[in-house]
Amino acid sequence: MFASIRTAATRLAFRPAVAVNARRLATESASSTLPGAAENGALSSVTIQTPAAASASTSILPHATDAAVIHIPPAEDPLLHLFTSMVMRHGKRQEAARKITRMLLHIHAFTKAPPMPILRQAIVAAEPLLRCRSFKRAAKQFVFPIPLNDRQRAWQALKWIIEESKKRGGRHEEERLAREVIAIVKGDSQVLKHKEAVHKLAVLHRGNVVRPPRVPRSNSG
Repeated sequence: MFASIRTAATRLAFRPAVAVNARRLATESASSTLPGAAENGALSSVTIQTPAAASASTSILPHATDAAVIHIPPAEDPLLHLFTSMVMRHGKRQEAARKITRMLLHIHAFTKAPPMPILRQAIVAAEPLLRCRSFKRAAKQFVFPIPLNDRQRAWQALKWIIEESKKRGGRHEEERLAREVIAIVKGDSQVLKHKEAVHKLAVLHRGNVVRPPRVPRSNSG
């Protein structure tokens, strides 16, 4: 009986001390695991940069004033695309594209110069500024000029080139086209005469531009 009383008294005497020691150990362990107390010194030595400062110091992109304008060319030249479409027969576009390529090679072989500037110069020299539309009304012929946009002018010039190239000498069509292009640049082609005739007719009927005549229903469209 005395032994059990002594044991109970001993437990009561040591319980507060054990609780105090446990609370102290928990506080110390929590303070050691928290980053605020242990890492204050380390964080105080770290310099935090703002986004603007970071981008100014580490940016590898050029400034807006130093950026150069980049012109990305199209996958295919629009002029060659139109020329290929007009030369194409029965939907065989690859064959027409090879034909235009061989035409450029012929131009280079004949002139010893880059072919594209020569082709552009020939088309600019051959393209008309307008077309003349004519119709009859009461046994009278009416003609009034109509202006053309860039694509229509190039289309008309290429049409004349293809038509006149059939009269040129050469075994293949691409060779005849190349000779016709070179003839336009030299100034001795019938294409230039077609253009001059259209412009003369437009000047002759220039009065119809301001007040064009009324088109009858039978000729409208």
